[in-house]
Amino acid sequence: MKKVIAILTVLVLILSCGFCFAEADGTQAEATEAKPYTLEQVVILSRHNLRAPLSSNGSVPNDLTPHSWIQWTGKSSELTLKGGMEETSMGQYFRKWLDAEGLIPENSIPEEGEVRFNARDKQRCRAMAKYFAVGMLPLADIEVEHPGDDRGTEDFMKPAIHFWTEGYAADATAQVAAMGGEAGFEGLAEQTRDAIKLIMDTVDMQDSEIYQSGQYGDLLTDASGYKIEEAKEPDVTGAIKTASQVADALILQYYEDPDATEAAFGHTLTEEDWAAIGQLQTTFLEMRHGAPIVALNITHPLIQELEKELKNEKRKFSFFCAHDVTVLGTCTALGVNPYTLPNSIETKTPIGVKLMFERLRDAEGKAWYRVSLVYRNTEQIRSGEMLTLDNPPMKYELSFEGVEANGDGLISEADLFGLFDRVIEAYDALEEFYAPADAA
Repeated sequence: MKKVIAILTVLVLILSCGFCFAEADGTQAEATEAKPYTLEQVVILSRHNLRAPLSSNGSVPNDLTPHSWIQWTGKSSELTLKGGMEETSMGQYFRKWLDAEGLIPENSIPEEGEVRFNARDKQRCRAMAKYFAVGMLPLADIEVEHPGDDRGTEDFMKPAIHFWTEGYAADATAQVAAMGGEAGFEGLAEQTRDAIKLIMDTVDMQDSEIYQSGQYGDLLTDASGYKIEEAKEPDVTGAIKTASQVADALILQYYEDPDATEAAFGHTLTEEDWAAIGQLQTTFLEMRHGAPIVALNITHPLIQELEKELKNEKRKFSFFCAHDVTVLGTCTALGVNPYTLPNSIETKTPIGVKLMFERLRDAEGKAWYRVSLVYRNTEQIRSGEMLTLDNPPMKYELSFEGVEANGDGLISEADLFGLFDRVIEAYDALEEFYAPADAA
């Protein structure tokens, strides 16, 4: 544990930051400015939209309920029809917003190099980037870069560990355990027990023959843990992971099925109940990618790519599409302070959420940045309503501890790039700290 304390101290000194939203009271963010700014660039890192569960026949969700899930309109792990529709609508909203801001005229065809779309090589990511591009630029033939394409695009958003030693793995596991307080993983089990019980009752898990067989153990008493291996994505093990796989399908079904009672297999759940299920997913997400030394490791290539993109003076709009862990890991690595998003049962990275960087220029010619999360609230997802300038998505600004903002909540260009540089340096320090003693 002394090593854990030491590396945390190093990271705090290097990063000088933590996680926080501006006041989040559930109201729409106001678009008015105290003084004029001109929007010059937008860079977005997005989570994919609604998908089918990650596995189908023989999957954990199917095994652990006597009920039948809805008929998904996409194959296992792929974007559903509703997900495509809602992402097209989001792109259409941005088409109107970017035109109103004077950055990209509606129905225009950008010049070469002015826009960039990139996605992980997963159907749900590539398809979503296409849907957004069609909504935003309906007359342009937009190419979505992805690993394996003719460009030789690298998978810089792959959520995998880039360096690994036994000492690093031990300290990363200790950081995850610390999320449960002094009780460690048992504390995390205690924190999630009520939500797991709610999930079990909602899907009538006790009536599942496979659950009764003991194949999946006892989700209310079994332990959970953490697995981190070289070149792989970290994972949670045990009861919390099993429960989260069921919760994932349950939340997706809630988003897709207009009848909330049917979505809960005939049970009547309150908004607080659905929020509790969403909180379990958030805990699972934070356990996987929310530890600082894990986030720094995994997001290093992406952080470098984002900084490069933000410094591209020709680029007007960039869109990167990956996963919830990608957005959370990037926020963690950059040091955003703890936040809870309003009007969402997923309070950290709602389905389709976008981490957005805006470069604005003031009347004196100085560049400023606004960093925010843009997302549909839960009702907007469930209703599938069209997004317009009169019915916009939620938008809440992020702030960074140790990074000064002006009176309009904007960060200077020097301060933003200084933050990126410190995060990159923190990764280098982390790698050096854990380098084997006999390394050349």
